[in-house]
Amino acid sequence: MKKIFHKIAANKNHIYVWKVISTSSDLVKNPLFTIEELKAAKELKSEKRKTEFLASRLALKNLFSNHLELKHHKSGKPYIKEAKHISISHSKDYIAIAFGEENIGVDIEEPKEKMLKLIPRILSEREYTEFQKNPSLELSCKLWGAKEAVLKYVGDKTINYRDEIQIENIKSGKAKYLELGFNVNFENVEEMILTTVTSN
Repeated sequence: MKKIFHKIAANKNHIYVWKVISTSSDLVKNPLFTIEELKAAKELKSEKRKTEFLASRLALKNLFSNHLELKHHKSGKPYIKEAKHISISHSKDYIAIAFGEENIGVDIEEPKEKMLKLIPRILSEREYTEFQKNPSLELSCKLWGAKEAVLKYVGDKTINYRDEIQIENIKSGKAKYLELGFNVNFENVEEMILTTVTSN
């Protein structure tokens, strides 16, 4: 694994990105993993999912402690005892992790053609009308990332992704979920777009 990005945001949250250059069969050899973690990884059927499972835990152990345990609430939102808030995203060969004293949502995506096909399904009518004025792969990736990052922040998979998460202005980085307002920030990390959201 190779750390390729680190930033301390204005709210003192840390944002990291790693590029995973090892396979799951290489990662399992690391002595930092517990028997329980190795057993859980073995039960995962997808090779990609196994690699993500192991790599995210190894990254956190290297940041905090060899004894760190990454767990999840029933909603799926991750938590660790070493940080008040944490958010994790995987895509392609990249892992993004954000954590700190304030809640944060993170997403990392590669702009791809398939996003143009998905966009009509994730945007509200108003958002899609705005998107059609100047459509692009980059914009579709940012809109997707903003919605994903808000979802990670809230930690509720039952959210109506299309209509309840509103991108008010992608250029100025403003989004909303119910009465919660968000600041949306984008970073280009190699060929990926890293998106983070915090409350405003």
